[in-house]
Amino acid sequence: MGELAALIAAMTWSATSVALTSLAARTSPVVLSALRLGSATLLLPFILWASGQAGDIGDASTWTLLQVVGSGFVGYGIGDTIYILALKRLGMQRTFPVTMALFIALTVAGGVVLLDEPLTWGLPAGAALIGAGIYLIVIPGKDANRLVRQVVPADSAVATVVEAPAGPAFAAPGWSGYALLVLVGVFWAVATLWLASAKGDLGAIAAGSVRTPAGAVALLAFAATMQPRELRAPFRNRNQILGIVAAGIVGTAFGSLMYVYAVVTAGAARTAVLSATSPLLALPLSMIFLGEKFTRRIGVGTACCVLGILMVVA
Repeated sequence: MGELAALIAAMTWSATSVALTSLAARTSPVVLSALRLGSATLLLPFILWASGQAGDIGDASTWTLLQVVGSGFVGYGIGDTIYILALKRLGMQRTFPVTMALFIALTVAGGVVLLDEPLTWGLPAGAALIGAGIYLIVIPGKDANRLVRQVVPADSAVATVVEAPAGPAFAAPGWSGYALLVLVGVFWAVATLWLASAKGDLGAIAAGSVRTPAGAVALLAFAATMQPRELRAPFRNRNQILGIVAAGIVGTAFGSLMYVYAVVTAGAARTAVLSATSPLLALPLSMIFLGEKFTRRIGVGTACCVLGILMVVA
């Protein structure tokens, strides 16, 4: 069931990303992430109470809780913040494949070496195929230079998709850019491995109920200190704040709980690899709601990812 939970988490994040496309055009990425995590935090106590795992938090040692909080701070507070900075400076096409590949490689290696997770032939082979598939899907081919789709802000929570001539929008990464990419992969992997090793007898929902608020507090503190004006802006638009809250409840609360459950039951390595399929799972939604075109490159990437999933769960 752990592998299924990882795929459900990836599907949830994919669906949420479609809504976030419009919201991100009008909201600071740091503020968007902070409010999204904060919205999820408000729901988690009710989920924790309904699950019957509230006692797990009381029974857990202080050291265990501190480590789970630390994993949330490292993954959400530091890793996601640096990732957002890398996206802003380097763009999606450079940032996503490199950081995801580093995250997968470091987590798989760490899970085997540090956590004694089993190493089967399907795990590295599946990881390689999924990585190759994601690269084919995310990185545009030669024809993509002729035309790109650009999302522009709209008055409502639904973005308007327009066609615009393509052009180089970002400079070469440079050493500072490469450092950002490496740090993202390192912090994400450390957070995942830390969670897997430190959770002890803490249930998945209990662990998620501790980890998500830790990330929310870290990002809200950062936004309140560094971007106070941007933090206040979403509250002036009802549709905007409702969209962020919905993304937090559906994508972050439910998706994060599925992710934590997967780490606890399936292990850090398999969870990392299966979670990397989220761009693939977002393709049908992007074609339906954003009008993106299906290409042969996308088809080959899809086949690679599907075969990789089968190898990982075999």
